[in-house]
Amino acid sequence: MRALRTLMLALGLSLCTGVQAEPAVYFVDHTIRAPGHAGTMRTLGFNRLALEAGSAGEQRLHTQPLWSQLRGGGQWRSTDDLDPDDAIDAALIQLLDAGFEVRISADGKPGPMRAVDEIAWARVLKQRPRAAQALVDAPQTLGLQVRALPDGLKAGQIIRQHARSPAIGRIDTRLEVVAVDDAVAVLAMHIEGDTLTGSGRQAVRLADGMPLDVSLRLDMDAADGLPVTEQRLRMVALDTIPTLDLSDSNTAMAGYEAERLAAPPFSGPSDDPTLYRNDPPPRGVLLQDMLAPERLETIAAQLAFGVEPRRMGRARLVMGAEIKSDASGTDDGPPPLFGRLRSVTLRDAADRPLSGLEAVPVRPMLALVGQWHSDEGEADFPFRLPPGVRDEALAALATIDLEMEVETYAWDGVETVAYGEQPQSQPGARFDWRSPRHIGFEQARARPDETDALWSIAVPLDADGRPLPQASLMRRGRNAEALDWEWRHTPQRTEIATSAPIAAVELRRYRWRMLPHVLSFKRIESIE
Repeated sequence: MRALRTLMLALGLSLCTGVQAEPAVYFVDHTIRAPGHAGTMRTLGFNRLALEAGSAGEQRLHTQPLWSQLRGGGQWRSTDDLDPDDAIDAALIQLLDAGFEVRISADGKPGPMRAVDEIAWARVLKQRPRAAQALVDAPQTLGLQVRALPDGLKAGQIIRQHARSPAIGRIDTRLEVVAVDDAVAVLAMHIEGDTLTGSGRQAVRLADGMPLDVSLRLDMDAADGLPVTEQRLRMVALDTIPTLDLSDSNTAMAGYEAERLAAPPFSGPSDDPTLYRNDPPPRGVLLQDMLAPERLETIAAQLAFGVEPRRMGRARLVMGAEIKSDASGTDDGPPPLFGRLRSVTLRDAADRPLSGLEAVPVRPMLALVGQWHSDEGEADFPFRLPPGVRDEALAALATIDLEMEVETYAWDGVETVAYGEQPQSQPGARFDWRSPRHIGFEQARARPDETDALWSIAVPLDADGRPLPQASLMRRGRNAEALDWEWRHTPQRTEIATSAPIAAVELRRYRWRMLPHVLSFKRIESIE
């Protein structure tokens, strides 16, 4: 639950007045470490946020926690562990369901965070005062320093803010505009206060000041019986289609890439034939992990879910899928189903939508490959139910429909690009001609609203037009300090090194399209 208070720290960094934003779901990853103490506390969660217009120019920032999970001390505790039949748990469920709010005056001055359900708040405050205060106390007031961003922002511009909070004292914030376009500003933050220091980055939507992506590090002094802590917060709006690193794999990936790039054949030419491969896919044929549109309806997919009872907390949903090859059996392997999750519909045995039970999608991208399994107790479950759902509410559930936009591919053609030249057939694609035996190939990443674009592979050729043996490395790792927003707005880059000088590069294009498709999971007794 401690992540909820720090979430507001990030949210307030870009509040402005005058615009009402549509509700949006945000992913929150909050890590706390106390130097000299064993272990790390990590909270993962999803919150729905809305900036609402009030009377006389006032605004209301409403936060509704959808789900959170605290990991630490060898244990995981989630909000779906709360027991609605326990009086205190029931009050906490009411508190989470109603959410929290910050009132912002017409001149942009924010008030304190308050619980919407004051009766539930009083109950929780009486029985669990520390837990209650953690939901609304400092350091969330730190995030309320910036009320608005000035018009006409320019890269390099410095914005300074000074504030004072009863909970954490003096707060000085320095914001530097790293980049800005017509819609979004990326800000570097440096924070100093009487009880903390911090730094980070934030992408802010200029139309309404709402944050899209936040990365923040804080060093906090000891307070309220808690030791000195080092804290890290990541928060990102799911409608930006972010890449969520729930397994902390980015650090390992970045290290692996650095090692490969520091060794031949990328660091310098090598005549070792074991470092290269010479098996480019045939022209006009899709790669093995590409799904053709016509195969979308012929894939043999077994989709099912179960409702698994537990000793503590309500029963959890468990979903499973087995993606098989076409009935003809002529495939090289089971094709992946990869796409954007747009909505979720829960249905009864008569195929009618269940009333009173909202399912909120929280996975911007979903990949079903081979045998897929997802448990509601894991952070990567596709959707979330309201806090306090009872087992009997799931009794009538017979089908879970995931409304998707599935990624499909079709062959688009080929362009041969002479050494030193640039491609003309794919907007945004370019070659970085580093040396006669080493090139970089860059192409734009998909935008959140994009449903039709080109994606290519580069095949280096010798002087006779034959494919050269090559080593390739698609750059997937990223700077740990960079925002997901920044990473997604940089080109996708592939390093290519060859066994002999490159005379030309064949750009083999594939057109990808997102097609609507519904995955219907049927209820069974149990998912293995």
